[in-house]
Amino acid sequence: MIYLYVKTHNVTGLKYLGKTVKNPYTYKGSGKYWKRHIEKHGYDVTTQILLETDDPLELSNYAKIYSTENDVVGSK
Repeated sequence: MIYLYVKTHNVTGLKYLGKTVKNPYTYKGSGKYWKRHIEKHGYDVTTQILLETDDPLELSNYAKIYSTENDVVGSK
């Protein structure tokens, strides 16, 4: 199973979009900016699963739509 998720830091409101084949609730994420943020502010995070699938193409398509609708690339 592949998971597409959004993690939200409960103190700062920073959001992190990611995918994993691990347990998305225990997996903390791997982005450099995200990891530095967690080091600075602690791991007080809520995880929201956007999609669970076995199909990488379905995951990719959904992630692109979500990213575009939420301006993930342009957002701080």
